[in-house]
Amino acid sequence: MATTRRTKTGAEEWKTAERAVRDNAAALRSMTTHTELYTWAKENKLATKRLFPPFKTELRKQLHIDYERLREQAVADRYAQLTAAAVDAPTIALCCAGDAEVSTFAVCDLEGGDPWYGDFHDEDPIYKEGDQITADISAASKAIYLAGQAREYAELEAINLVITTSNHELDADSLRKDAVRHRVLVSVEVTDDNPALAMCRDLPGFRTWREVSLTDLLEAADHTDVVVADEQSQNVAS
Repeated sequence: MATTRRTKTGAEEWKTAERAVRDNAAALRSMTTHTELYTWAKENKLATKRLFPPFKTELRKQLHIDYERLREQAVADRYAQLTAAAVDAPTIALCCAGDAEVSTFAVCDLEGGDPWYGDFHDEDPIYKEGDQITADISAASKAIYLAGQAREYAELEAINLVITTSNHELDADSLRKDAVRHRVLVSVEVTDDNPALAMCRDLPGFRTWREVSLTDLLEAADHTDVVVADEQSQNVAS
C-alpha cells in the first residue's frame, strides 16, 4: 500500500499559515465576510493552492472562524437576491456537454447552432482529466459564462438560463456559485437528445465564445418570452 509522506515544504506551509493567523488575530477577528478574509490572504500572499487550505484551517482552529460557512451563507444570500431579480428577466436556452474520454466540451443553442467548443484548458478550474462529472460541470459553467456575457451586453440586472445536459448527476445546486457570480439564474433539463454531445468529438479544432452571437441568444430569448406570453393569454381567454 502506498503511503503519503509529509514533506518539508508542506510543514513549512502549515507553519506559515499558523504564524500568519496568530500574528494577525485581531485584524482577522474584525472581518465578517469571506471576501474580506480572502482579500487579506491575497494581499499577504496566502491565497495559493498550497497555502490557502491551511490558512482556512488555522482560522477555524485558532479563531473559530469558519471560512466555508461564511462563503456558503454569502452565496445563499446573493442567490436569493438573484432569484428575485430574475423574475421578469428573459430566458436563454443552451445545450452543453463535456467528454472526459477526449477532454473536450461544447456549448450550443437548442438546434446545435453557433457553438463554442474545444479542448479543456490545462488550467481549467473545474475539469479533472478523465472525470466525466467534472467535464459536464465545466461545460455547464461555460454555458453560464456565455449567458452572463449576454446579460452584460444587454445591460440586464439578471437573466435566466435553461441548460440542457445528458448527465443525470448535474443539477442547479452544483452550479450555484457560477450562477451567482455571473447573475444567471439556472435551471437544468436532462435529456439524451443533446446536440452538444456529438460536437465534443465531431467538430475539429476549437471555436471561442467570442465567435458566438450574443444578439442572437437574446433575440431567441425574447421570442421565447413572447411565445410563453401568448400561451398564457390563450389559456386566460379559454
